[in-house]
Amino acid sequence: MTGIEKTFTVAVPVARAWTAFADGNERAKWEAETYEIEPIAGGLVHWTLAGHEATGRVEEAVPEKLLRHVEGDGPHMNCEITVTFEAVDEGTRITITHAGFGDAENWDEWIEATSLGWSQAIADLVLYLDTGVPARRFTRRMEPPGMRATDTPAGIVVQTVLPGGLADQAGLQPDDILLTVGGAPVFTLPELWVLLREHTVGDHLEFEYVRDGERRTGKGAMLAGAIWG
Repeated sequence: MTGIEKTFTVAVPVARAWTAFADGNERAKWEAETYEIEPIAGGLVHWTLAGHEATGRVEEAVPEKLLRHVEGDGPHMNCEITVTFEAVDEGTRITITHAGFGDAENWDEWIEATSLGWSQAIADLVLYLDTGVPARRFTRRMEPPGMRATDTPAGIVVQTVLPGGLADQAGLQPDDILLTVGGAPVFTLPELWVLLREHTVGDHLEFEYVRDGERRTGKGAMLAGAIWG
């Protein structure tokens, strides 16, 4: 089963780290706009984030050691998130495993964006545990550009394009390599995400990209609720 794994250490005791995941009010400080979770087997999981919503259930909960839940809709109720906690000299070592992508059609294409999302959410978690300040950087609304893309040594390469979305309006096609977005050079997906968070529905963005050995440009408008492709 294809999945994502993130391991990191936070400078707090295991009990505090556990609360950051097992208490919905605490989890909403760094991972979502709202978060509900009952940390018992069979307990409800429900969260909202920037126009998205997910419902699930807790599969296993061992206080201060392991928390595992599934989430999704209908046949896609197989996205599984497992969090483990281990006391270390520096505080608590946390490992997050996000699996299930390989069990649903086309979900494997979401892995890179989901991995980046987790890295950003974890940064907000570490900051919150270190300072007590909910940064809410990860939860800031972002209207996606209507495409999926991946990082390569040459830059961001388009994988799929959603008909009618921003990328489609700009004329982007699979295998195009992005050069600039809104006049700003982009090299990686994290940089693209920053630019997207600076714009909102109705804003027009110009894309410069390479196709067949030529530089090309196109422009489109950001749409509400567009997906990655």
